[in-house]
Amino acid sequence: MRISARAMRRVVLRRMFDVLEQRYGIELDRAAFVADSVSLHEIDAALSFKSDPCLEELRGALGRIDDGSYGVCIGCKTPIDWRLLVDQPARRMCEKCEKEYNRSSSVFLPAHMMQ
Repeated sequence: MRISARAMRRVVLRRMFDVLEQRYGIELDRAAFVADSVSLHEIDAALSFKSDPCLEELRGALGRIDDGSYGVCIGCKTPIDWRLLVDQPARRMCEKCEKEYNRSSSVFLPAHMMQ
């Protein structure tokens, strides 16, 4: 089963909204923020002046959704299980590549995994 880009965008936006609300106390209209009509420009405005790795990863996930590369492992280029993406929407590696990366964390990533 695959989840549409639209559905994954909403998952990422919900996670981003939760981070903004919980960490920064930003009061936004949740329905409007999570709606499919929110542009990346509007999201960038909400994120301005927030140097938060979690928010940066989620913003990157939105960019990958828009360019079509979301949900593809940066290591082996296979699709990442949608259940993992729902749980960790900014995820960039499949389970196999993540285990290999964690097991050999002292080894540098190949160039193709850094893109």
